[in-house]
Amino acid sequence: MDIRESLEIHEGRRSRVYKCTAGKNTIGIGHNIDAKGLPHDIALYLHSTGMITDEMIDRLFVLDVEDAQRDAVRLWPNIQTFSNSQQVALIDFVFNLGYKTAQTFRNTNLAINQRRWKDAAAGILNSKYAKQVGQRAQDIADMLLEE
Repeated sequence: MDIRESLEIHEGRRSRVYKCTAGKNTIGIGHNIDAKGLPHDIALYLHSTGMITDEMIDRLFVLDVEDAQRDAVRLWPNIQTFSNSQQVALIDFVFNLGYKTAQTFRNTNLAINQRRWKDAAAGILNSKYAKQVGQRAQDIADMLLEE
């Protein structure tokens, strides 16, 4: 599974604004409007129609995935050497949480950087995050164990 497929499964695809599990205004494939805002043309279109187009969803998604990939490298500098499943899991994780919150998982991040995958998976599953997102956390933990 690639990162785009994983994220669309976990985030869904919505053309109208909704509240995510953290209570943030969100649209598209997990685009956090409260944190990231919207490009001017998309904001105008949303304001006038109450929704955005598939092309706009895809455009936001490409930008958000690029942000998550950059953030993942900041957190786990050797991520490119991890298995594909581990890379997908970690980019999905940081996409969902955002860099600032993901970096608060200090012990989990240390375990990831030391390739202690069982400890990393346990850290994710034993968190408030796991309680909020349920199956998504389990999916991410499972992917971390796939070497």
